[in-house]
Amino acid sequence: MSTSGHHGHDRIASGTTKDELSNEVSRRTILAGAAATTAIAAVGVNDTPAYAQIADPDSPKDMMAFLVLSMALTGIQVINLAPEFDNSNNLDILDADPGVDPFNIKNDYFSWINASDAPTFERLLQIARNHRKSTADIISAVNASDDTKFLGRSIVLLWYLGSWYKPEDLKNNSKPGARAFIPSQVVSAKAYTQGLVWQIAQAHPMGYSNLQFGYWSREPVDPNDPNPPLGFITATTP
Repeated sequence: MSTSGHHGHDRIASGTTKDELSNEVSRRTILAGAAATTAIAAVGVNDTPAYAQIADPDSPKDMMAFLVLSMALTGIQVINLAPEFDNSNNLDILDADPGVDPFNIKNDYFSWINASDAPTFERLLQIARNHRKSTADIISAVNASDDTKFLGRSIVLLWYLGSWYKPEDLKNNSKPGARAFIPSQVVSAKAYTQGLVWQIAQAHPMGYSNLQFGYWSREPVDPNDPNPPLGFITATTP
């Protein structure tokens, strides 16, 4: 009598019903698929860059990183970007309280930028975290690559004008000889009224003003005054 594996297999198979065989194949398929999925997932986790996390506008640390970044890029104090900012305990700037002010325009800007290009935005926030004590180092690191450089420029225009200029449009228009019209989008009604350009110019956009009646009769503050009444423009970290 033959005892080869082949004939043994035939004897087992001959005593197995089609349903049992089908169930066995199904179990093997499921187990194989699960193993493959686990392997792919493991590789995916290992290959994910550190900055792939999504920034959170409700995280005080992420918001403070955004404010530090914005201060370096715009030249405007954190206290003017976030009027309720509080660091009275002299904590590390990232541990300070960004506060919640009546307009809270910083949250609108944060969410808009994050929705536009989350990976590059997270890289910018990490730059701010790493170089939070040096405005010059932040600017240098931002300008080190086109992705971060042009998103940084979009952020500057967003703070000053309340409008979004796509980084790719800014990049295309920066090429030698390029002088195309750059389209923009007003982020929100609040953004329209809260652009830094209006505060710096001591003016207001068409159709809106929060200044006291009769303000036009008073001399405006000279924007070139190195010591303006509000100490508005500065590159010094609070």
